Amino acid sequence: MSKEKLLIIPQNWLGDIVMSQALLKRIKFDNPDTLIDILIDSCMKGVVTRMPEINKAIVLNCKHREFGLFKRLKLAKEIKASSYSQSIILSRSIKSALVPYFARIPIRTGELGESRYFLINNIKTFSKNDRRKTAYRYMSMFSNSDQELNEKFYPSLNSNLENINKLTKKYNIKKDKKIIIFAPGAAFGPSKMWPVDKFVELGKKLNKDFFILILGTDKEKDIGEHIITNKNMINLCGKTSIEDAIDLMHLSEFCVSNDSGLMHLAAATNTKSISIYGSTSPDLTPPLTSNKKIHYTRISCSPCFQKKCKYGHYNCLAEIQSEDVFKSFK
Repeated sequence: MSKEKLLIIPQNWLGDIVMSQALLKRIKFDNPDTLIDILIDSCMKGVVTRMPEINKAIVLNCKHREFGLFKRLKLAKEIKASSYSQSIILSRSIKSALVPYFARIPIRTGELGESRYFLINNIKTFSKNDRRKTAYRYMSMFSNSDQELNEKFYPSLNSNLENINKLTKKYNIKKDKKIIIFAPGAAFGPSKMWPVDKFVELGKKLNKDFFILILGTDKEKDIGEHIITNKNMINLCGKTSIEDAIDLMHLSEFCVSNDSGLMHLAAATNTKSISIYGSTSPDLTPPLTSNKKIHYTRISCSPCFQKKCKYGHYNCLAEIQSEDVFKSFK
């Protein structure tokens, strides 16, 4: 008897892909023999290969915002023979629903989104507030009832000991000290970013007892350089792959981050997530771990979900003091 096969199409952002593992765990909990394939961009393959629930990662090489109709049609023809019984489409865009439709997958689950009539035939609806509860929404795609997000469904990414040892030697990481990761960036925009000078202040407070690794993209390299104030800090912005970031999280005891993809990586490696929120809310997209400390001011204008502060003051972030964050290490 053949096993049931599902195709998952997540949103192509690091944090969303990590949170989607809650859905995978839910599926496997209810149906252990189900085979789960996932359709992702090549840059995210390193994340899903660390998820034991995944049977196969299928790569679609489309650039960000590229519609890529012929690429999607070609891929659909290639996977049609896989005989998927259902596809769960976590993105709301039209283009994300094309491959399951062209591949004639019989059950195509998702939100209606951008007028996706006919593309989606198993429509899920959520209130505005529930839509923003990302992990809850993802899990609810697999059931007709409300889903409780308990700890057994929290994301958990595997480590690679060989790569950990390689990174330790390559960057001369001092394992005689407790290792901390600083993740000062956020792809969303400045309304999610704790002021860089606050990271500088925190780094100075942690100087003697910790070894600090600063992670981020190449665009955040200058931010990393600004944060460095002593020999116990290394700027790795732009130098690591996603797989490297996962393994460095496994090596570290703490991660100080904004509400970002790296925050979710920390949560999925059981690194203590010290998370800083500004324009978004930890009530909706918290780090999915019990090992966390959240800093959030809950001022009257937050959460606004805007990329830039319309008032120009960013008080939701500026009012979080380095001394308060420092206490999270005690």
